[in-house]
Amino acid sequence: MKAASPHTENRFLLLEQQLRIKEDELNSLLQITQAINSNISSHGLLKLYEDILTKQIGVNRIAVFVEIDEWICTNALGITIEEATAFAKNTLSMFKQLTNLEQIRHPLAAQFKVVVPVYHKNCPLAFTFLGEVDSTKDFTLDEKLNFIQTVSNIIAVAIENKRLFRAQVNQKLMKSELQMAGQMQTMLIPDKLPDDERMSFSGYYSPHQEVGGDFYDYIELNDQESIFCIGDISGKGVAAALLMANFQASVRSYSDQQPSLSTLLEYLNSRVNEITRGEKYITLFLAKFNFTTRKFEYVNAGHNPAILLYDGEMKFLDQGCTILGMFEKLPYVNVQSMKLEKEFIAFCYTDGLTDIENDKNQSLKIEDIISILKINHQLAPNEITNQIISFLNAFKGDRLINDDISMLTCKIY
Repeated sequence: MKAASPHTENRFLLLEQQLRIKEDELNSLLQITQAINSNISSHGLLKLYEDILTKQIGVNRIAVFVEIDEWICTNALGITIEEATAFAKNTLSMFKQLTNLEQIRHPLAAQFKVVVPVYHKNCPLAFTFLGEVDSTKDFTLDEKLNFIQTVSNIIAVAIENKRLFRAQVNQKLMKSELQMAGQMQTMLIPDKLPDDERMSFSGYYSPHQEVGGDFYDYIELNDQESIFCIGDISGKGVAAALLMANFQASVRSYSDQQPSLSTLLEYLNSRVNEITRGEKYITLFLAKFNFTTRKFEYVNAGHNPAILLYDGEMKFLDQGCTILGMFEKLPYVNVQSMKLEKEFIAFCYTDGLTDIENDKNQSLKIEDIISILKINHQLAPNEITNQIISFLNAFKGDRLINDDISMLTCKIY
């Protein structure tokens, strides 16, 4: 039997070597696929990626960069993460494709040979800096670049998909929380206000987002006295809604326990500070009326002045105290008192009303609202509110509102 020639044996050895290399590559791809299907963490995928580059391929120096809010070095070998982060700050964006650092005479060529970027729709996902391959290996780095690019793309896309999935889940959770908070807030806004021979109320609330920070309320203290109020919580969203719920509960709980409005406002200010620790504040207009004595009292805590129409004249109700929650103790509380023997209208609103703009970027003027009140003062409060809403819609046209809008119209006969 004729022995195989050295040339033939070398070919078999080469084929066997190439087969072993391809088998190792397939095993690596299988590992990655199983890891992705097992929903391994991003950290786990990056560790697997590092092992393939260093242990299987034998790269002696690596630096892997992934964007997590900002570009960070997640894996490093032969160089510290701090060193890698320092050189990468102004370097990553210049690499749009596979780049040989030696060929472009880049300063980093002393440490790395190649940069492998991963892009998706012109958006960078990852960058891998590679040094040389261990000399004991049967291949060079250049011979492995196609495989490294394939693995880099798979890992980077898998991590990006995880990021997008987390963002989607967080968005759904946030939307669910907002919906729940919105439902809670809707429950807190009175759905039924007094409408009898002594008084009539009409309320309107339009949140800018699913959850806003405005509120209004009516509280009957006894047969002779009632309180009504309107407020605006700083901020929007769930936090503002929760603060509103807590604050409204405090107003209801302590309104009938405090002998005076000044004492009530001092307590409410303390309560806001206790809840928010100075991080949020509340503007508030609160009024109290005695149907027997016809005594009308009010305090304006940094809120938009309510409008009083009485005996053919208009008056801004703008006296009171500072915004609640701004100071640990209110510097002053000026309770205003007057006797209103005849029928009157009190119109309260939040700043979202006067923040409305038309297509010419002109803001709504409170004088327009006053004019509507004067012209329609003989109408019931709900009809007055409808007149104002019609005017608002005509004024703003197709412009969207940029803040919550609340209105409370009170008519005492």
